[in-house]
Amino acid sequence: MASESAVDGSRSGAHTRVGLFGGTFDPVHYGHLRPAVEMAEQYQLSKLYLLPNHRPVHRGPTAATTDCRIDMLKIALQDAPRLQVDTREALRDKPSYTFDTLCEIHAEQPEATLLFFMGMDAFAAFDTWHDWEGILNLANLVIVGRPEAEHSDFSARLVARQQERCGHKIESGGAGVIELCEVTQMAISATDVRRRIANEQTVRFLLPEQVLEYIGRNNLYRKSQ
Repeated sequence: MASESAVDGSRSGAHTRVGLFGGTFDPVHYGHLRPAVEMAEQYQLSKLYLLPNHRPVHRGPTAATTDCRIDMLKIALQDAPRLQVDTREALRDKPSYTFDTLCEIHAEQPEATLLFFMGMDAFAAFDTWHDWEGILNLANLVIVGRPEAEHSDFSARLVARQQERCGHKIESGGAGVIELCEVTQMAISATDVRRRIANEQTVRFLLPEQVLEYIGRNNLYRKSQ
């Protein structure tokens, strides 16, 4: 499968805002998609790239194959013009590091302002990420509030430090700003979707109908697998 990168189809220029939103998307569901649409709108992004992982560093192996997860994302994003799949992390045959991805995208679009979206639960452990200081030199962080997730001592101190160094608001051409973003929260988890499918329970209205049809055609997440 050929890699589809964030350079494809984007406008270059100093006022371009490019968002990145990573995950396993195993499978993609409305708990991913509704926040993604709101993030693209709220931050006036030219594109928000959803980056499925191949070998996530902080998680175990995925239930569906990399190709299937990419296919499901493409199906889900067909009618969302500002959302696009970027397959570079999915096609790496090694652990996926956000810093490496940001380096590549910065090289492809050096004038773009990069915004990396992550949940509060992940940000609380940001000091465990590979070259987290390097990430802040390349991109701004937008922290998406999550129910029952809160700052660690480290993440609270980091926000205060970055606000002193870089300010409180993301500006064109800058990096290192950390903002908190509130979006519509949907209590849907991929783990629960997989469990329901394995137990032959309905998952209608938890994910797009076309994705559900794909799961059925390919016999994904069944106990017999």
